[in-house]
Amino acid sequence: MGAGGKLGAVAAAPRVVPCASKVELQLSRQHLLDRDPLTKSDPSVVLLLQAQSQWVQVDRTEVVRSSLHPMSAKAFTLHYYFEEAQRLRFEVCDTHGPGSLSCQASDFLGAMERTLGQVGPRAPLKSCPPPPPPSRLF
Repeated sequence: MGAGGKLGAVAAAPRVVPCASKVELQLSRQHLLDRDPLTKSDPSVVLLLQAQSQWVQVDRTEVVRSSLHPMSAKAFTLHYYFEEAQRLRFEVCDTHGPGSLSCQASDFLGAMERTLGQVGPRAPLKSCPPPPPPSRLF
């Protein structure tokens, strides 16, 4: 460094985390198929999220016994990223006991695919604030 030069250091820019909000989804179903011959279906919902072209199970609701119009007590809580299309798949199954953890082991009643933005909050969403400028130390 030459005479009269200044030594400057630039602090590392803070890591920018995508803007996210928590979204809680409460599910109800109506007019489900009745797959049980003697009673009504025992439905539950499996929530899957598409990640790198693969469907990954995120969570599932409790089983509601003998109901064709169930309202789940359990809600799904997800992070909503404003700039991403988060694909969700809801699979409704007639569950047969605690050992059946997937729809393959249960009677499949139906499925629906949507993005989280399509089923998420109904209130207007705020855009993300801009990231802070990097700090400079001299």
